[in-house]
Amino acid sequence: MTTPEPATPVTTDAVRDYLHLDDQTDATALTSAVAAVNDLLVDWFGVPAVWPARRVQGGVMLASRIYRRRNSPSGVESFGELGPIYVQRNDPDVAQLLGLGHYQRPAVG
Repeated sequence: MTTPEPATPVTTDAVRDYLHLDDQTDATALTSAVAAVNDLLVDWFGVPAVWPARRVQGGVMLASRIYRRRNSPSGVESFGELGPIYVQRNDPDVAQLLGLGHYQRPAVG
């Protein structure tokens, strides 16, 4: 008897809905971003029986951010009146949902 493959927390459809993508534009980049985030989440949190909603949403937001980042390889998001606008270094919403950085639970030992 084989064990079923554990469900991945983030799907390409969820990221596509989050970004309001209607077509299959750059589906390879989207699939790669989702696979990378799923791999990262499994490394960080293991494979629980059920993924908590906050981790799923954080994963969707992180995959969306990575997917959008392909348009700004040098870190420049756009140009405004005062010059270039750079990609934010940290995303506090993603950190909070995934329990990273300042939002990590204290541990002893």
